[in-house]
Amino acid sequence: MFLHCLLRFFCCALLLVPLVTFGAKRPNILFIIADDQSPFDLEFYNPQSKLETPVLSQMAQQGMVIDGAYHMGSFSGAVCTPSRHMVMCGRSVWHLPNAKNLVGNDFCPDRLEEQTLAAVFNRAGYDTMRTCKRGNSYEGANKQFTVRFDATKRGGTAETGSAWHAQQVLDFLEQREQSQDDDPFLVYFGFSHPHDVRDATPELLQKYGAINHTDRDSLPPANARQPQLPINYLKEHPFHHVKGFTVFATTQ
Repeated sequence: MFLHCLLRFFCCALLLVPLVTFGAKRPNILFIIADDQSPFDLEFYNPQSKLETPVLSQMAQQGMVIDGAYHMGSFSGAVCTPSRHMVMCGRSVWHLPNAKNLVGNDFCPDRLEEQTLAAVFNRAGYDTMRTCKRGNSYEGANKQFTVRFDATKRGGTAETGSAWHAQQVLDFLEQREQSQDDDPFLVYFGFSHPHDVRDATPELLQKYGAINHTDRDSLPPANARQPQLPINYLKEHPFHHVKGFTVFATTQ
């Protein structure tokens, strides 16, 4: 489970990509985040990966990749919740707004949302835009973006999948060009894939020999074109996990 959360990685494989002409005083920033993604799925982390990601590889080569950012875990089964909060406000896991009732203390300053990612960039004169899946994030921070297109898109078509979010980014950039808006921008671009349910477009299914599998009681057929399992893959937990357990916690 912890390896599964190891890294929500794009929230931590932070791609800060300058998208302006050379010599600009303030760079434009494209921040990409994805769910349930192992860094070793991508060619610039793992040259042996069968997944082809030419655009991401180009951005990683031309931009900045931070690959040593981790957090200490989660207070829920969904690691996306604390990680996305941390991205937005820069605070550690037990000092987040939604951790208040869990640790018994309120470690957050008043009006924290005014110091979150988009709010800071707004004050710096940036145009801020967000497109991402719904939920599992810091709503107070999300509201600070001046342009926002949130929707859960996990289907197997361009309109129902992550391509929808990409289109919102392209439309935003095109509108800026048409209006000759020369303010710097911060774009927060969140993919809806990979995530359960794991539906892909017909083109990608054909390319990687996969299907949109729906039967919970059987495994999908294997195919040599599919990405390989990681070397630490286990068919089941190596220890007995019981339904009920007790957690003891202390603060210093």
